[in-house]
Amino acid sequence: MSPEPYTCALDPKTETRVKIYLMRDVKNVETIRSNVIDGTWKCAVIKPSLILDILQVVVAANRAILSERSNTMVTKTVYSEILYNLSLTKNISQSLSKFGVEKDNSVLICFLVNETDESEDIINAIEGDLCSLSELNKFTNLKDVKSVYKLNNLKSDLDLLDVIISRMVTKSFVSH
Repeated sequence: MSPEPYTCALDPKTETRVKIYLMRDVKNVETIRSNVIDGTWKCAVIKPSLILDILQVVVAANRAILSERSNTMVTKTVYSEILYNLSLTKNISQSLSKFGVEKDNSVLICFLVNETDESEDIINAIEGDLCSLSELNKFTNLKDVKSVYKLNNLKSDLDLLDVIISRMVTKSFVSH
């Protein structure tokens, strides 16, 4: 029996759920990357090493879908908007390269699901092993997370997730 994806309802007025899978030992990363970039696959593919908690992805996805609905997206697609929202920088290219998958063999795949759900077809096309999202912390690189979110001087890791989410959601009006 393979692990179930993490599923969560987003803002009620969007009637959308986020569905997230974690995979390791992925062999066809280049294919995944090109299918996402050219729009064949409707999903965001994220480096799990920069994700402390799945809540980061949920917040980024919720903000992306709300931006799409209000025609205020900064990027071209709602899925690139998720990567942009994970980052502190307002530079789109930097956001996509920092949080998007390049040559990593572990990936988080994030889908936005409403009436249609194409996630199973895409997951079946990925050559890798599904993992339980409870294993996410095994993939997280705390040093890289702190560096990306500019938290190297933080005295304690106790409220790290709170600080990260606060920085993510305030990037449009605060320079970190």
